[in-house]
Amino acid sequence: MNCAARIASSGLLASFLLSTTALAEVSARDVWESWRGYLGGFGYDISASEQTVGNTLTVSDVTLGLPLPEDEGSVSVTMGDLKFVEIGDGTVAIVMADKMPMQINTRADDETVDISLLFSHANLSTIVSGTPEEMTYAYNAAEIGVDLEKIVVNGAEIPDLVANAILAGILGTSTMSVGETVATTQKMSVDSLTYTFQGTDPAGSGEIDMQGSASGIEIDADAVIPLGDYADDPAALFTAGFDIAGSYSLQASEFDLTFVDEGAPGSVSSTSGGGSVALQMNDSVLAYGGGISDVQISAMGPDIPLPIDISFGELAFGFEMPLMADEAPQDFALNLTVADLGVSEMIWGMFDPGQVLPQDPATLIVELMGKATVFTDIMTLDEDSDEIPGELNALTLKDLQLRFAGASVTGKGDFVFDNSDMQSFDGLPRPEGALDLNITGLNGLLDKLVQMGLVPEEQVMGARMMLSMFSVPGDGEDTLNSRIEVNEQGHVLANGQRLK
Repeated sequence: MNCAARIASSGLLASFLLSTTALAEVSARDVWESWRGYLGGFGYDISASEQTVGNTLTVSDVTLGLPLPEDEGSVSVTMGDLKFVEIGDGTVAIVMADKMPMQINTRADDETVDISLLFSHANLSTIVSGTPEEMTYAYNAAEIGVDLEKIVVNGAEIPDLVANAILAGILGTSTMSVGETVATTQKMSVDSLTYTFQGTDPAGSGEIDMQGSASGIEIDADAVIPLGDYADDPAALFTAGFDIAGSYSLQASEFDLTFVDEGAPGSVSSTSGGGSVALQMNDSVLAYGGGISDVQISAMGPDIPLPIDISFGELAFGFEMPLMADEAPQDFALNLTVADLGVSEMIWGMFDPGQVLPQDPATLIVELMGKATVFTDIMTLDEDSDEIPGELNALTLKDLQLRFAGASVTGKGDFVFDNSDMQSFDGLPRPEGALDLNITGLNGLLDKLVQMGLVPEEQVMGARMMLSMFSVPGDGEDTLNSRIEVNEQGHVLANGQRLK
């Protein structure tokens, strides 16, 4: 089974355990058979004892078995009783004990790993409605928790290990239909998440204590997952309709880690404001991006000579790329933001004890977009092939911002590429277009670097001579403008002066 299908199946299994309104009618048997059909479609071997009394189907001793690829071993999951109760209005309630043990057993490469978990909840309600072909789960709970009870590797228990996670204030809906594919939509909100991990190296050389939390979590996801095993042909998964799109966001988070490594202590802590991540993936496009704001990070450790304190106003990234071959150019994009990066005065003092440089927060923003022609479906590429899978048609620098120590560079640009001319630029397609840059405060920064003794005067003189070749004075004090052009003849010009 491929990675995407494994992740999807694991996530939907969790939704089953958590997971509006009666639109038609489903029975207890319908819900349980839907589970069996879904999990069986992903290759799970399901065994359980079933008993129906009145309006309740009780499923006991549930075991899910899954062989690992290439006969490398197997994984099995065992859980407690589940009750499917027909309410009488065409809906079904899924009921489980307040505390339910779960066992995960892995056998692979002559190694056995046995994990014992305890799933618990407070006031969990899961109601299933809809039709046998399309069911909707409405769920809520005051609290849901998972505790690690023990891990046994090759018959030996790992001592002094503590791990748990608690979700509080859960509310959500999940709709699922099972056929040749599993189609799901899910919306869920969680008031808070807290987690803990504590452990000691059995050899006695280290310890770890990690705790964290997040609040205001929102999840919104749609997915179409083809059933079957696509391990030998991942491209067929996309041809069969694989399509996922979703987002995850939170309002705030914090994290604390203390550790001992060979007798030397250390720590890392962080806090942040709001953040989000979004993903889209299907046979034609892969897009992934996210960001987080108001980040504070502090670290100390045996290999760190002094405390490190770093802050960011914003960290963000994103990319979009085409996956399917097409004769027509397709869009792609890439962006990176590191805004208002600041460090502690102690760190500044190491490099600038005389406080010569302005300690303004630094910023880097790069936003690119363009068009490319894809010759071969990316999912079918042979990684050992030397064949070029596509060609670049256009590139736009939508935004460039770099600010550091009182100096700044901003820019924008547009280029198109002639792939029939690979001679003008030594095997690269010939560009045509222009890049405009505005530079402020650079001469002042160079003067300060000389004053600090970090850069020799003669090197600064060489840098200024180079700048004069590519730039002209701007309107304000210590400002430079530069326009780099490539014309249709392949000539490179800087502010109208030909360089190539």
